Amino acid sequence: MWLALHFWTWIVLTVLVIGGLTRHSEKRATQFLILARIAYLIMIISGVVLSIRTFSHAPLLISLKFLLGIGTIALIEIGFGRKMERSASHIIYWILGIVALITVGLGLTLAFR
Repeated sequence: MWLALHFWTWIVLTVLVIGGLTRHSEKRATQFLILARIAYLIMIISGVVLSIRTFSHAPLLISLKFLLGIGTIALIEIGFGRKMERSASHIIYWILGIVALITVGLGLTLAFR
Protein backbone atom coordinates (compact mmCIF):
# COMPACT_ATOMS: atom_id res chain seq x y z
CA MET A 1 0.00 0.00 0.00
CA TRP A 2 2.73 2.48 0.98
CA LEU A 3 4.74 1.69 -2.12
CA ALA A 4 1.73 2.23 -4.38
CA LEU A 5 0.93 5.52 -2.62
CA HIS A 6 4.55 6.66 -3.01
CA PHE A 7 4.62 5.65 -6.69
CA TRP A 8 1.35 7.38 -7.61
CA THR A 9 2.30 10.48 -5.68
CA TRP A 10 5.49 10.72 -7.77
CA ILE A 11 3.36 10.61 -10.93
CA VAL A 12 0.96 13.27 -9.62
CA LEU A 13 3.86 15.43 -8.42
CA THR A 14 5.52 15.22 -11.83
CA VAL A 15 2.34 16.36 -13.56
CA LEU A 16 1.86 19.20 -11.06
CA VAL A 17 5.44 20.44 -11.35
CA ILE A 18 5.44 20.37 -15.15
CA GLY A 19 2.02 22.02 -15.18
CA GLY A 20 3.06 24.70 -12.73
CA LEU A 21 6.39 25.53 -14.32
CA THR A 22 4.86 25.86 -17.79
CA ARG A 23 2.06 28.25 -16.76
CA HIS A 24 2.34 31.87 -17.82
CA SER A 25 -0.04 33.15 -15.16
CA GLU A 26 1.56 33.62 -11.75
CA LYS A 27 -1.76 32.84 -10.07
CA ARG A 28 -2.03 29.47 -11.84
CA ALA A 29 1.60 28.64 -11.08
CA THR A 30 0.95 29.38 -7.40
CA GLN A 31 -2.05 27.04 -7.41
CA PHE A 32 0.08 24.26 -8.88
CA LEU A 33 2.79 24.97 -6.29
CA ILE A 34 0.31 24.57 -3.43
CA LEU A 35 -0.91 21.26 -4.87
CA ALA A 36 2.69 20.14 -5.41
CA ARG A 37 3.49 20.90 -1.77
CA ILE A 38 0.58 18.73 -0.66
CA ALA A 39 1.80 15.95 -2.97
CA TYR A 40 5.33 15.99 -1.69
CA LEU A 41 4.13 16.10 1.90
CA ILE A 42 2.31 12.83 1.19
CA MET A 43 5.41 11.56 -0.59
CA ILE A 44 7.65 12.39 2.38
CA ILE A 45 5.34 10.55 4.78
CA SER A 46 5.13 7.45 2.59
CA GLY A 47 8.88 7.61 1.92
CA VAL A 48 9.69 7.68 5.63
CA VAL A 49 7.46 4.67 6.24
CA LEU A 50 9.08 2.78 3.35
CA SER A 51 12.55 3.77 4.53
CA ILE A 52 11.92 2.52 8.06
CA ARG A 53 10.69 -0.80 6.73
CA THR A 54 13.58 -1.37 4.30
CA PHE A 55 16.54 0.39 5.91
CA SER A 56 18.06 -2.84 7.24
CA HIS A 57 18.22 -4.33 3.72
CA ALA A 58 20.09 -1.49 1.96
CA PRO A 59 21.00 1.34 4.31
CA LEU A 60 23.35 3.13 1.90
CA LEU A 61 20.89 3.13 -0.99
CA ILE A 62 17.99 4.17 1.25
CA SER A 63 20.07 7.05 2.63
CA LEU A 64 21.05 8.13 -0.89
CA LYS A 65 17.42 7.95 -2.03
CA PHE A 66 16.35 10.04 0.96
CA LEU A 67 18.95 12.73 0.18
CA LEU A 68 18.04 12.75 -3.51
CA GLY A 69 14.35 13.05 -2.61
CA ILE A 70 15.00 16.05 -0.37
CA GLY A 71 17.21 17.52 -3.11
CA THR A 72 14.44 17.07 -5.68
CA ILE A 73 11.97 18.85 -3.41
CA ALA A 74 14.46 21.68 -2.89
CA LEU A 75 14.94 22.01 -6.66
CA ILE A 76 11.17 22.10 -7.17
CA GLU A 77 10.94 24.96 -4.67
CA ILE A 78 13.85 26.78 -6.34
CA GLY A 79 12.26 26.30 -9.76
CA PHE A 80 8.93 27.71 -8.64
CA GLY A 81 10.66 30.55 -6.79
CA ARG A 82 12.60 31.54 -9.88
CA LYS A 83 9.43 31.27 -11.96
CA MET A 84 7.63 33.67 -9.61
CA GLU A 85 10.54 36.11 -9.82
CA ARG A 86 10.50 35.80 -13.60
CA SER A 87 14.21 35.04 -13.58
CA ALA A 88 13.92 31.37 -14.41
CA SER A 89 16.84 29.91 -16.26
CA HIS A 90 16.37 26.69 -18.17
CA ILE A 91 19.40 25.18 -16.46
CA ILE A 92 17.48 24.81 -13.18
CA TYR A 93 14.78 22.85 -15.04
CA TRP A 94 17.40 20.55 -16.56
CA ILE A 95 19.06 19.95 -13.19
CA LEU A 96 15.64 19.30 -11.63
CA GLY A 97 14.78 16.81 -14.36
CA ILE A 98 18.08 14.94 -14.07
CA VAL A 99 17.99 14.74 -10.28
CA ALA A 100 14.33 13.65 -10.36
CA LEU A 101 15.08 10.90 -12.90
CA ILE A 102 17.99 9.62 -10.80
CA THR A 103 15.77 9.66 -7.71
CA VAL A 104 12.95 7.79 -9.45
CA GLY A 105 15.41 5.30 -10.95
CA LEU A 106 16.96 4.58 -7.57
CA GLY A 107 13.49 4.30 -6.03
CA LEU A 108 12.39 1.78 -8.64
CA THR A 109 15.62 -0.16 -8.14
CA LEU A 110 14.93 -0.35 -4.42
CA ALA A 111 11.28 -1.28 -4.97
CA PHE A 112 12.05 -4.23 -7.22
CA ARG A 113 15.09 -5.44 -5.31
